[in-house]
Amino acid sequence: MSLWHANPGHARRTLAHMASEVLRLENIFSLFRPESELSRLNRAGVLKAASQDLVRVLETTRAVAQASSGAFDPTVQPLWSIYQSHFALPQALPDGPAEGALEAAHRRVDYREIDVSGSTVSLGLSNMALTLNGIAQGYITDVVADLLRNEGFDHVVVELGESRVLGTHPDGRPWRVGLKDAQGQTGRTIGLVNQASATSGGYGTVFEPTGLHHHIFDPLTGKSANRLTEVVVIAPRATEADALATAIFVAGAERAPGILATAPEASAIITNSEGLVTQL
Repeated sequence: MSLWHANPGHARRTLAHMASEVLRLENIFSLFRPESELSRLNRAGVLKAASQDLVRVLETTRAVAQASSGAFDPTVQPLWSIYQSHFALPQALPDGPAEGALEAAHRRVDYREIDVSGSTVSLGLSNMALTLNGIAQGYITDVVADLLRNEGFDHVVVELGESRVLGTHPDGRPWRVGLKDAQGQTGRTIGLVNQASATSGGYGTVFEPTGLHHHIFDPLTGKSANRLTEVVVIAPRATEADALATAIFVAGAERAPGILATAPEASAIITNSEGLVTQL
């Protein structure tokens, strides 16, 4: 986080407060903290007294899943688990998990089986599990940015996996946000003013050297989505940018206009497997 303020002490105190807020939210959404709300939901299949943050994210998740006809689906965590286990083996077959194991995991993928009733969240299939990695980083980015605006900060860059800016750069120009490519190089930049951006690409986490098996799964096939190389979405808020980028990456360029139509202020930069870039 980068803040500009006339009072350095206030800025430092605010940064410490924001760090505490990020920790609070991590204790809701983390898959790696065993006592997070998400981890407890995945273990038990039901979570009572869920936080408002979790409920809000799940409601947004359902909306994007419906708008994308299921291309965005948080119930793909069983696929992650089976791929991670397979490629952790010393002599893992390069084609991926065995068909039987993959099919068993795939049968547990269906966002329509998530039920939110008040503050109770339940999963309708045995051994279902959620990952909110395609939306929670954006949500946390928004929470922090909104708090900073309420604290009186007018020139802010928040980068917490996704990016959101408040106002302009102090010199009046748009903020310049770098876009990293598959090699981790920042070759392009985009200008943002009171906007957010999110990038989705299979190169973010790969299971094996070819990169064909990676962390963004197509809920329809149960396999990694490889229609596109990268999707960047620019939107007013990071939550929707994050989810839309994942949805378009999975769905493909042909369905991107329809998905974007559900968020009129959002735009996308799409790179296909041949390196052709399309802006929508």
